[in-house]
Amino acid sequence: MTDPDIIYNFFQKIRTRFPYLEKDSTGEKRIYLNSGAGSLMVDSCYRAIESAGFSLNPMPGSVAPGEILTAEFHHQVRQLVAEFIGAAAPEEISFHLSTTNALFNLAFSLRKILQKGKNCLVTDLDHFANITPWETVATEQGAEIRRVKLNDDCSLNIADLLDKVDKNTVLVAITAASNALGTILPLRELIQQIKQKSSALVAVDAVHLAPHGIIDVQDMGCDFLSFSGYKVFGPMLGILFSRKEAQSLVTPYRVETNKVVAPFCWEQGMLPNITLAGLKGALEYLLEIGREFSEKKAGWQSNRNCFRKAMEIIKIYEENLSLYFLEKLNQLKSDKIRLFGITETARVNSRVPTFAFEIKGVRASDIKKLFWKNTRILIADGNHYSAVIVRHLKKEALNRVSFAHYDNREAIDCFFQTLENILHKT
Repeated sequence: MTDPDIIYNFFQKIRTRFPYLEKDSTGEKRIYLNSGAGSLMVDSCYRAIESAGFSLNPMPGSVAPGEILTAEFHHQVRQLVAEFIGAAAPEEISFHLSTTNALFNLAFSLRKILQKGKNCLVTDLDHFANITPWETVATEQGAEIRRVKLNDDCSLNIADLLDKVDKNTVLVAITAASNALGTILPLRELIQQIKQKSSALVAVDAVHLAPHGIIDVQDMGCDFLSFSGYKVFGPMLGILFSRKEAQSLVTPYRVETNKVVAPFCWEQGMLPNITLAGLKGALEYLLEIGREFSEKKAGWQSNRNCFRKAMEIIKIYEENLSLYFLEKLNQLKSDKIRLFGITETARVNSRVPTFAFEIKGVRASDIKKLFWKNTRILIADGNHYSAVIVRHLKKEALNRVSFAHYDNREAIDCFFQTLENILHKT
């Protein structure tokens, strides 16, 4: 059941699942077009948070009912995340304050391999959460940092990356999708090429891909992958996948009395039960979407299959939104506005619905204010933690409009009506 009209109508109905989609916390109307900075939370996330506050024990254990329930709950959330990204086991999943925190923990844990004579690759396309931790630890340990450059069109220079990988490369840090431009990288093929040239570990930042498409860590072939709860319709939380085969190489921050084995060795102190409950509620929402579109056959509605189906349907819907956005942009026929990244409609499957742009002669901060003042549309301005891209373009800042599956063509129409008014006045 992948008829575009059926899919579109389905996603119009689920808009009611997001309490703050059309109004902010003050009750005022607004249009939220800044999901790249953080998705809205779904209603099942709020309900799960409330329920957990009444039922879960602070400490997991194996004797009293409350602590048994909490231990089982922790396992359930890890299992659900593992099924979402295609991990082999829940023990490969650990929880952190944020993805940035997870990547700093990961970089520190690999300090023993980031030694003098070795090198580590980071890319100019990445969010700085997947650059600074590696630069910090590798530099302190004496390893060389090699930066992978961008092409003129802001795509990643794959030839430069592969040229910089050699037998002394111990880690390649790379993004799954650009936080600034929305560009999706062909990671399966790229990681295969990296592994053919070296025994390097690969750490993927999947924060910006996670709400938009299928993640399969086994098919991808990465060793580590991180993403954020607040980008997949849940609360702020960092999630780290660490492949079992790579865990012998890590030495994370750890209190002596904490368990040495994964995933516990990754986690400092008690887990935030209420936050984990919110993540569970958000992922269960995605399962509902998957079940709606999955075939009603034996075995077809496993959690993994339902997650895959949900993200497949979301990707189809969002690609159509992206096409609609690009078509509206082409109809403007204005030389005042410039879009960065992939602009060809034929390549829409290589991007997520995140669009960086500028209006020539107007500061990005002023554009954001005009959108809010004129029609209470919230967009973003700045470097979007992808400062190298902004420097590459020789800009001070860029505006960014970013959509999720709870958005629709009407929101895009409002965006372009406001944009046209701004263009006429500048």
